[in-house]
Amino acid sequence: MSHLKSYRSFSERWWPTARKIRRSDYLLINRIRERAEQLKSSSQDKFSEIVEELRQKIGVGMDILDGKVVVESFALTSEALRRTTGKVYYDVQLLGGLVLATGCVAEMQTGEGKTITCALPSVLYGFAGGGVHVATTNAYLAERDHQELIPIFELLGLSSGLINNDQDFDAKQKAYACDITYGTGYEFGFDFLRDQLAIRNQPSLPLGTRFLSRLRGMKTNKLNLMQRRLSFAVIDEADSVLIDEATTPLILSGAGGKSIPNREVYEHALQVADSLVEDRDYEVDLVKKTIELTEEGWQNAHLQLPSHIQARLQRPWSQYIDQSLRARLMMHYEVDYVVQNKQVVIVDQNTGRLHEERKWRSGLHQAVEMREGVPLTEEREIEARITRQRYFQFYDRVSGMTGTATGNEAELLEFYQLPVVEIPRNKPSKRLKLPTRFFASAEAKYQAIAKEVDKKCNLGQPVLVGTRTITQSRELAILLEQAGIQHTLLNGTQDDHEAAIISRAGLAGSVTIATNMAGRGTDIRLDDQAYDSGGLHVIVVEHHDSPRVDRQLIGRCARQSDPGSCQYFVSADDEIIARYKPSLAKTLKAGADSSGECRGNYDTAIRELQTRIEKIHFAARQKMVLHDRWTESVQKTVAKLA
Repeated sequence: MSHLKSYRSFSERWWPTARKIRRSDYLLINRIRERAEQLKSSSQDKFSEIVEELRQKIGVGMDILDGKVVVESFALTSEALRRTTGKVYYDVQLLGGLVLATGCVAEMQTGEGKTITCALPSVLYGFAGGGVHVATTNAYLAERDHQELIPIFELLGLSSGLINNDQDFDAKQKAYACDITYGTGYEFGFDFLRDQLAIRNQPSLPLGTRFLSRLRGMKTNKLNLMQRRLSFAVIDEADSVLIDEATTPLILSGAGGKSIPNREVYEHALQVADSLVEDRDYEVDLVKKTIELTEEGWQNAHLQLPSHIQARLQRPWSQYIDQSLRARLMMHYEVDYVVQNKQVVIVDQNTGRLHEERKWRSGLHQAVEMREGVPLTEEREIEARITRQRYFQFYDRVSGMTGTATGNEAELLEFYQLPVVEIPRNKPSKRLKLPTRFFASAEAKYQAIAKEVDKKCNLGQPVLVGTRTITQSRELAILLEQAGIQHTLLNGTQDDHEAAIISRAGLAGSVTIATNMAGRGTDIRLDDQAYDSGGLHVIVVEHHDSPRVDRQLIGRCARQSDPGSCQYFVSADDEIIARYKPSLAKTLKAGADSSGECRGNYDTAIRELQTRIEKIHFAARQKMVLHDRWTESVQKTVAKLA
């Protein structure tokens, strides 16, 4: 039987496009099904015996991607799935498993069953004993997916564990020692940094000490680390983890022995920043999100620096002013952060979730706290830092799953060496996309959305309203409440309660308002009346910077050949229009009728705008990676000189 071939090709360096499933993979699917059918008659003891035989073959060096190994492993996993859950893999799920096993990104549409698909490569590489990391976008999904697959892993004789940020060292070390470990992508990265800190901080011994100790039969102190070697990783919602979150490097911070920041310093910096005038004292670029003091602004700021404040500074005064300006001009309440229990809590821009454990650096967090009038928290110093692009390069092999990879093949290939392979749908889509509606203002748009929600509810369709920010969701909730439309408001956290709310969003006439739906991972099942009424209707309140995020939201409807529909609403006040293309905002306002709606079609302009914004973000990620490589090269040079 042939070897499972890679999807890499020579031409992809110049034309990185999504690959199609090959004929040879369909032939493997037939062999897997034949072998799985044979396994059905095996007793439990015989089944366990076959599992052990395969592990021994892999253990003595048989290639893990040898066709015989792959067919046997996938067939065993298929039978374990049938025995524990009664489910049977679809062909497209087996195809997805083959693609993941070769180290690619499998583009599987929402609702195609990625959770059990992930079990296929996880078991295959789990048999090799090197350890498998399954990375999800949030802790809830990691726990849920792990719990669902534990019976399958146990039946196949594989140990599995779960990591989260509440565990102590010993608990994490035990989880990492398992054959398969589930957790969030960022937690895997932070634990890697913690291990790197432990390596860096170990006491140095005189040259030759360890060698002499081994000659004398003495045991040297082995460094106690959490993780084993980074062998194989499967990344769920790969584009969210590898692209959207890649703009923020993984940073391990500590207090660094600093005391609570001096409130008087930040208070005075805020007052000085408020006194400065735009275009005279500072220049703002909302597209690049930069603020620069002019020469005059620098002088004006320093003229207002009294000696007793200067004596308490922990960084240059201009940096305090810069962060105060940034807190005022670029950090928005219920968009970038919220205030809970007198604390500033960061909002994840990709998912809308809250992250109490995160803090902005270099005094920005304290500047926002000062502006909000809450107690200042201690500043944090960077102890270790790494980009996601660099971190995932440490694995021997990485693969990923997502429903929205196409369009970003070049970046996934350049930064992660990951080709994209399109997995066909199990059933054809019946999604109905309604024409985009355009408005002169956010107010007119919200009024139209409220009327559309009421209309769909009266027809018996469930409605999911996807917002970009927490503020938008609350404003729409007020409008619906005033109109007497019952609804559920969902934003901020991901837990069992949220999953239950999302799972009920498919009931006839129900209305759910939620912030960004990326990575929610919960099926929205239709009841009979909702199915007959046209299925789930998704309303996109505002386009995101990336069309991928928009596709993630509309992917909630019309799953597995269910009926469903979606519609985009756009206004001149939308962030991507107001910030990146004010000329389009003027056009929408000029062309609006008495109701505030503009009857033209500007879909092409929106797509071009999103393409331009994505190029800006891509350039920023490239710059960050280059800086990371430069820093690493400098560290190596310094180490050699030392």
